[in-house]
Amino acid sequence: MYRRAVQYIKPMEQGWTRPHIFKCDDHKTYVVKLSNNPDGTSVLANEWIASRLAELLNLPIAKCSIVMITRDLLDMYPELKKLDIPPGLHIGTRYAKDGVNVGDNVDLSDCNNVHYAAGMIAFDHWINNWDRHVTQANLLYLDEKREIMLIDHSDAFFGPDWNMEEWWEDPEKMDVFWGPLYEKFVPFIDNYDPFDPYLTAIESLDEDDIRNAIHGLPDQWSIPEDDLNELVDFLLYRKDRVRFAIEELIHHFPVWQTARYEY
Repeated sequence: MYRRAVQYIKPMEQGWTRPHIFKCDDHKTYVVKLSNNPDGTSVLANEWIASRLAELLNLPIAKCSIVMITRDLLDMYPELKKLDIPPGLHIGTRYAKDGVNVGDNVDLSDCNNVHYAAGMIAFDHWINNWDRHVTQANLLYLDEKREIMLIDHSDAFFGPDWNMEEWWEDPEKMDVFWGPLYEKFVPFIDNYDPFDPYLTAIESLDEDDIRNAIHGLPDQWSIPEDDLNELVDFLLYRKDRVRFAIEELIHHFPVWQTARYEY
């Protein structure tokens, strides 16, 4: 099932993958990453797969859909014709008009779902989404709902290159991420064991869960089946090791650290 783009709105003002805003046949507006973006179709696969995995964990991620852009629509807009966009299937995430970057001095004290930040941090470690903690631009605050929402997973799985050698170069090694974005959430999520519910959820996923999440990539994106199988193995291997990486963060959480020491 995919959405069909019916109207071009404008390019996004920022983003390495040069996304554009389209209205689709469900009357919703989407930020669409195109298949001819600078990093190729693995970016589209990363967005689709990360979205589905996050949904398995009930994390607040932007709604993701495969978006059909027809030749007729491209021909309607001169600014699109010059971009040499191939007609076919691209990836879109629901556009949040009232969304602002959490890094932009957002007051999180009134955030209704701030507890999901612990899940976000665990999720980023599982899928090796290495850039959110430093960019502060891949998490939105929806002012009207007073909620955080995860966006932009182009750099999941070590990035869009899908380098199998890098995945398995040191399988026991789990990168540990920490930065200013994560730091903002410490006062709101620090407790005697803030990450355990999300780590348990990740660990409980089985091979069928992960394969179902990866299923459905369009043939047009030319993602080799062998690569998808490697990704399944990669995620299965890592899911039981995320806890060890998260344990390295304990010194950032005074309540958690004290509770662990007393125990």
